[in-house]
Amino acid sequence: MSHPALARGSLAIISGGASGIGLAAAQRWASLGLSVGILDRASQTDLDSAIERISSSASGSASSEKYKGWSVDVSDREAVKRVADEVRASFEGKQLTVLQANAGTGGGTKVADWDENWERILNTNLYGVIHIVQAFLPLIQAHSQPAAIINTGSKQGITCPPGTGPAYNISKAGVKVFTEQLAHEVRASSSTRDRVSVHLLIPGWVHTGLTGAKEGKSKPDGAWSPEQTVDYLVKEGLEKKSFYVLCPDNETSREMDLKRIKWNVEDMTQDRPALSRWHDEWKDKFDEYMK
Repeated sequence: MSHPALARGSLAIISGGASGIGLAAAQRWASLGLSVGILDRASQTDLDSAIERISSSASGSASSEKYKGWSVDVSDREAVKRVADEVRASFEGKQLTVLQANAGTGGGTKVADWDENWERILNTNLYGVIHIVQAFLPLIQAHSQPAAIINTGSKQGITCPPGTGPAYNISKAGVKVFTEQLAHEVRASSSTRDRVSVHLLIPGWVHTGLTGAKEGKSKPDGAWSPEQTVDYLVKEGLEKKSFYVLCPDNETSREMDLKRIKWNVEDMTQDRPALSRWHDEWKDKFDEYMK
């Protein structure tokens, strides 16, 4: 049974919607008959190209009024607020029922580094999600239709592997905590608890711009496509109204993910060294545990 938020004639707003998972989601929502607005830092040319692809995926008649794009930096709180006002005016009469905070960026960092990558990653990946939710949640609160809020996290925000960049791990850990708090507040409010669901999308290995898709690199065999990820989001997340949408890929099963997450949590409960999975004295024990 499909999620009631995916109602024909309603509105979906997606940040990071010009490529990757965001674009795949925008195309899916358009195919179901929703109007779609995308927010992205992409150039106007790339935005126009994305809107054309979304329109070609549409179910029923497509028109320029149903699909729109805004060039915006989600780390800029005031800019996001302005776009929220423009969305309200552009889609007057449409109820916002799907809100997807998906924009993200990556890059290498080290704990001792004092460089702009830290602010760029945290401001986009964490504050970008916060800004999107805070700016657009009032549009969901203003009506009484079922709705869904989807924030894109990462497994790296849960198991926090070293060597991939602490700024990215920290930003995605923050998204997880923020989304958990959001889910509780939505559940506790009499105006939203019976009609609004909140979901933390936790992708596996996905071939996107962060993995070279924009440069034309071929999808690795172990990776999923953005479309596969959105399929999983719909079937295992929205349809089941699951909060944690933990996606596998062609290399890592759900069972493997769950065991890794459990080991990570038990670092605390068993008083092991932090990130013991990668600790010299615990590597072999972890490998045996996974077997």
